[in-house]
Amino acid sequence: MQLRTNFPRIVPVFLLLCVGLCLAGCGKFFVPETTPPSGSGNYLYVANATAQTATGFSIGTSGISNLSGSPYTLGVAPSAMVVTPGSTYVYAASLAGAIYGYSVGTNGALTLLNSGNALVTGISPVALRVDPSGKWLIAVDLSPAAYIFSINTSSGALTQQGNALGLDAGTPNRIVFTPNNSLVYISLGTGGVDICTFNVSSGTLTKTNQMLKPKAAAYADQGLAVDPSGTYLFVAETGAGGVRVLTIATTGALTEVTGSPFKTGVGPAAVLVDSTGTYVYVTNRADATISAFTLAAATGSLTAISGSPFSTGTNPVDLTEDTSDTYLAVACTGGTPDLQVFTIGSATATTPGGLTNFAKSQASSPTGAVSVVAAD
Repeated sequence: MQLRTNFPRIVPVFLLLCVGLCLAGCGKFFVPETTPPSGSGNYLYVANATAQTATGFSIGTSGISNLSGSPYTLGVAPSAMVVTPGSTYVYAASLAGAIYGYSVGTNGALTLLNSGNALVTGISPVALRVDPSGKWLIAVDLSPAAYIFSINTSSGALTQQGNALGLDAGTPNRIVFTPNNSLVYISLGTGGVDICTFNVSSGTLTKTNQMLKPKAAAYADQGLAVDPSGTYLFVAETGAGGVRVLTIATTGALTEVTGSPFKTGVGPAAVLVDSTGTYVYVTNRADATISAFTLAAATGSLTAISGSPFSTGTNPVDLTEDTSDTYLAVACTGGTPDLQVFTIGSATATTPGGLTNFAKSQASSPTGAVSVVAAD
């Protein structure tokens, strides 16, 4: 186990954005009151539905600070955001019917690609994901269908690859690749989870005609995550009030582990497995908390971490681990705060995997945050 040395629907996505517009926070988020770092090479980007912008922050041991030029204009309400593995480009989707791109420049500053014009039009993605190779972007809309785009690594331009893949009925939420880039899972709310294979050479996504159904008809599968070894799929399921853990076969087939689903708070939404494969975090929208667990690698069993659940802002909908594997950042679409940053307890801490608020301060804040990503 790697030790940390530094001490992160039932309702459709368009309703999530409406909630963000109605309940957006008052311009606060958790950051230290000390002098923040500059150009640390460890960045957070937040998609803001209310302000129609992206905000960028540099994060380090001395604090968190606004990046030069932040917030960055988008001009439409974003619905999803993703960063390429090499932290070269950030893509933002909008239900207005487009995908925009930013290049990541010196000290993390963002610059809109294509003179500020959309890179892709005619689709309204609710979820985005770049594959582990950094060559392909998947966008999923409410039709529901999945679109594959090749990424021009020199310009960031996107070119559609083949025709869209029709998905099974449901309300798409999240997309996740297995680490070996061979499988893709797409959550569909009450529709369950579609299981697909992926060919990284051709960018071809193919349904396997297998599907994970919710535990009950009224339940909905939301957030998805795969552990770093590619052994387990984690599915946040509302109604069940828990996170399901399933072993992954080479064909993509899923088998639920003993004890699954593991109890979370109300309205589990996003799921994250830390970089060591040791801890699992689940945001709970309805009760404004994060459930934190230790993962038993041999069995997939989850054990609640002392102090869990940990309080967040209103309607926590997305989370990411920073590139130093030290902090957990949470986007709270209802605000109070809009962006929350926690320190993750190290393996030698009193509570390994436990979450401690980074100190609180004022700065240029996200508003109506719907997505957060990390880059370096």
